[in-house]
Amino acid sequence: MSRSDNDQMVRFGIITDIHFLSESEAASTMETSADLLSCMHCWQRNNVDFLLQLGDLINGTDAHKNEELAEVLAVLNTFPGTIRHVLGNHCLAIPHREMMAALGMQRAFYTFAEQEYRFIVLDGMDLSVLREPETEEDRQTLERFLSRPELHTYCGAVGLKQKKWLKGELEKAEQAGEKVIIICHFPLLPETTDPKHGLLWNHSEITDLITSFSAVKACLSGHYHFGSYALHKAIHFVVMPAFMNRRVHPHFTCGTVELQNNRMTIRNQLDEALYDLPLN
Repeated sequence: MSRSDNDQMVRFGIITDIHFLSESEAASTMETSADLLSCMHCWQRNNVDFLLQLGDLINGTDAHKNEELAEVLAVLNTFPGTIRHVLGNHCLAIPHREMMAALGMQRAFYTFAEQEYRFIVLDGMDLSVLREPETEEDRQTLERFLSRPELHTYCGAVGLKQKKWLKGELEKAEQAGEKVIIICHFPLLPETTDPKHGLLWNHSEITDLITSFSAVKACLSGHYHFGSYALHKAIHFVVMPAFMNRRVHPHFTCGTVELQNNRMTIRNQLDEALYDLPLN
């Protein structure tokens, strides 16, 4: 699906918060699958290099979570290229190792490069009520977060090991002259979400870290279903609208992101430009 080597554009499909729900009404499930297939047609029409799925792939209902995962992957896996997955909070209704295996993920936080761009994918559920902390320090940090009543238990945080890894990846990217795009299921700025949805628990710490590197140009997130945008310390923080809210905001079901000539353009399924942002 890649274009010629002479074309310096990076183009990828993007979708978030599918919340695939297997219901008693077969027609509803079929409609959701059909809408997802329409997204596939959009990305194939736009000749994208890969697909970025930003988390909350399933709704995670106790009775149907495995069925939900099987049905949504049956559609997504028709995509003929690489799919880059991000874990969301609803994803962990299925045990972590099982979900990772189903998605073909080696690690929940990882990095990959496309031409001059370095994508750094964060695991926002690293510290959460759905994961066993890896270290005593992480356990104590989790307890501190859980003692704060304003924080939602369905959100999570980046743990100690991942923070050290993130700093190292940012240092390497800056030294290599790469442009960095941060990926996280959860929003990282309070102004890009609302109290109901919440955001990454240690968002301030992670935002302070990434904004200390000039290599970072943008951050792409999901979770806040209505979508939002903020410019903070020369970094574009874009929260994509949820697929599950496609009837509420029909202007966005899925999108295509283009990186070229120091700009990031995000188009919806109708090829209408929603954002045209400089990456200087």
